[in-house]
Amino acid sequence: MEMIKIPKKTYEICEIPGDGIGPEIVSAAKEVLQAIQDVAGFKLRYHLAPCGDKVKEETGTAIPKESIEIFRRSDAALKGPVGENVRDFVVGFRQEFDLYANIRPAISYPSICPPALRPDINIAVIRENSEGLYKSIENEIVDGVWTATGVYTVKGSERIAKFSFEYARKRLKQGIGKGEVVLATKKNIFRKSHGMFYEVFESVSHKYPDIKFTHYYADAVCAYLVRRPQDFDVITSENLLADLLSDLAGEVAGGLGMTAGTNINLETKMGLFEPTHGCAPDIAGTGKADPIGQIRAAGLMLEFLGTVHNDEKCTKASALVEKAIEHLLTREKKDNFPVELGGKSNTASVGRKIAGYIKDGTVAIK
Repeated sequence: MEMIKIPKKTYEICEIPGDGIGPEIVSAAKEVLQAIQDVAGFKLRYHLAPCGDKVKEETGTAIPKESIEIFRRSDAALKGPVGENVRDFVVGFRQEFDLYANIRPAISYPSICPPALRPDINIAVIRENSEGLYKSIENEIVDGVWTATGVYTVKGSERIAKFSFEYARKRLKQGIGKGEVVLATKKNIFRKSHGMFYEVFESVSHKYPDIKFTHYYADAVCAYLVRRPQDFDVITSENLLADLLSDLAGEVAGGLGMTAGTNINLETKMGLFEPTHGCAPDIAGTGKADPIGQIRAAGLMLEFLGTVHNDEKCTKASALVEKAIEHLLTREKKDNFPVELGGKSNTASVGRKIAGYIKDGTVAIK
């Protein structure tokens, strides 16, 4: 198929390898991104920004100021998983740069059932990424008694509501969504904060008559995800609940090794992209790490660049990532799958396989 001839543009990418398996899976994702650049007509220029446990051991801080400044000057960041200093990332990146929208897709295929519960899961969990208990406001009010304060605002609720309905509409137009937003809360317990969150969503929903709006309590969503995950399209919740729900969705779709997440602010054009799993130090260096989540994070990064820079080539290129992953998981023998999915391929070879489908035109930009 003939490639689209378009002028090249260079995007500045902040590269955060992370801890444990991070450098290995980031390397695999970069190989896939290089293959995409070679056929899509744009360039990515990387700027190393060390962060994480190892950096803290060496410098005394998990997020050096220099790394934060590299991110500030970049078009996007590709981040590997980090270890025990994840709270520093929440404060240093998500809250510092108001990266309020976290999208976590969960996609299954027939060839990975099990571990996936079903072959037809395609869910996007959207997490309000800047408020709630993740503000980490904790106080010892008397000796041995601690409180944790959650913060919920109408402004924050409105923007994630609009984001959710717009994303559901986008998925519907792409032919991968059902045109529904499910909101998960515990407003029966947190009547003021979660109650306000629900009321804002209900109000915003009237501006999107083409998108169905449904509310469930979060515990019910957990049960439904196990019983009938194929019925969900977009699930949105506040910070803590969505963190839990997104992990559950990822597991029922095949495992957290395949899940990725965004940390974005469309208005400021800032975005950080990462897998949703941990750094797995116990398998670092063994080649057993599944790079698919990190590779999907790279695809989400391209989608973001296409959206905020109105760059159709990046938008189209982002679709190549999932097409290449789909080809691996639906057309190849199981031996070529990552170890996590019952295969025998190591981290680097999975990355090379996925990149190869793009290089040789097995999957292509239409």
